[in-house]
Amino acid sequence: MAEPGRRLVVGGAAAFGSALALGGTAAAGKAVAAAGGAGAAARPLVLTHATLIAAPGVEPPRPDMTIVIHAGRIVTVGRSADVPAPQGVHTVDLRGRYVLPGLIDSRTDVDSSAATPVRRGVTTFAGSGSAPLDGGPALWPESVTVRDAAAARRAVRGAASGGAAFLRVHARLPRAAYLAVADEARRRGLPFGGHCPDAVRLAEASDAGQRTVEHLHALLLAASTREEEIRHGLARIAVGAGAGGAGAGGGPYRDWLRQIHRLEWTAVRSYYPDRADRLLDRLAANGTRITPALAAAHGLPGDDPEQPEAAHLPGLRAHRLHLVAELHRRGVQLLGGSARGGDLHEELEQLAEGAGLGAPAALRAVTVEPARALGLVDVIGTVAPGRAADLVVLAPGADPLRDVRAVRRTDAVVVRGRLYAEGVPTPAAMIRPTRESGVISSPFASVELTE
Repeated sequence: MAEPGRRLVVGGAAAFGSALALGGTAAAGKAVAAAGGAGAAARPLVLTHATLIAAPGVEPPRPDMTIVIHAGRIVTVGRSADVPAPQGVHTVDLRGRYVLPGLIDSRTDVDSSAATPVRRGVTTFAGSGSAPLDGGPALWPESVTVRDAAAARRAVRGAASGGAAFLRVHARLPRAAYLAVADEARRRGLPFGGHCPDAVRLAEASDAGQRTVEHLHALLLAASTREEEIRHGLARIAVGAGAGGAGAGGGPYRDWLRQIHRLEWTAVRSYYPDRADRLLDRLAANGTRITPALAAAHGLPGDDPEQPEAAHLPGLRAHRLHLVAELHRRGVQLLGGSARGGDLHEELEQLAEGAGLGAPAALRAVTVEPARALGLVDVIGTVAPGRAADLVVLAPGADPLRDVRAVRRTDAVVVRGRLYAEGVPTPAAMIRPTRESGVISSPFASVELTE
């Protein structure tokens, strides 16, 4: 858990420290702006007769389970025959339906000012705990430009004093500045993650304590027999200044990406499995987690058929899938992260089907493992007493352990104890039974969301 006073928000749009939440409050005790209304329903919510996947990829499903929720937390989990419903509660019968923990999107450069896509079952973003630190010109306009070690230390101290719970680093951060970030963050007990900077080897970043690494660029380059040549190419990358982003017609990110694609293709053609295995074993030993962002790679702005590097993209994509399969095989923990404005469901499918991890492992990458990476295993990522009441309820017969695409069939989402029927988030929503008894026999057709 974060130290008292740090902004670390669960049950909402950000868990790496942003102050935006859906129906929740700050885990570290600081009040936050709530996009889904403040507080939880006064009366407890009881979900009965569900098939519960409490820890996807870790524990088997448990049929005929009851979950008792009160004040935004899970109070009781047990067999329906053994857990009598308390008096004066909202009871929802989930026969034939699967329940799993709320999904966690681990892409830290997601714009967490946007509403969490509750309808897709995403209840937590690993969003920005502070502005990302990058070199100049920065790839994204929201970044803080850091050019040397002294500026890097000032930036870390500023983020820490501002209550950040997590630091992000981006691709153009100079090596000296990166090492200063790692040292200052370690001194202050602040985890950091994001991109592996171009000027830093992936093994060095892992040894320095970078907790998460987004994308596969650094891994692909490090597994090449032509790594030194490629690193010289990285040092020569020049990007134009000015605004730009993934959806822009130009800008620093697009400039950088086009040049990275060319170097990646060189790395694919000189890939050496023994080098990769040694590196993956090191990542696993250090506990470094990888967020491949495979779905993001499908829609990259370098996919312009007029560009020479576009011909290499199918080969790059196939090799990325191979690398993810190898990461999994060597015990490196994977995290699921969407593209900017993208769909975490597509990432799940890429992990499960494209890379061949299977549904349980893919689901673990968006529930159990991100919670561990965030240091929030006692709050989110699993379904157990004391955890935040963040849940996904799937349609009848939609078994996500057999087919990960079943997650698209989300009928309802619970966010910090609030039930969003049919995946439609309503500000200040409260559940209300349709009968005086408080029992809702056909929950998703009959739950009324009211202001």
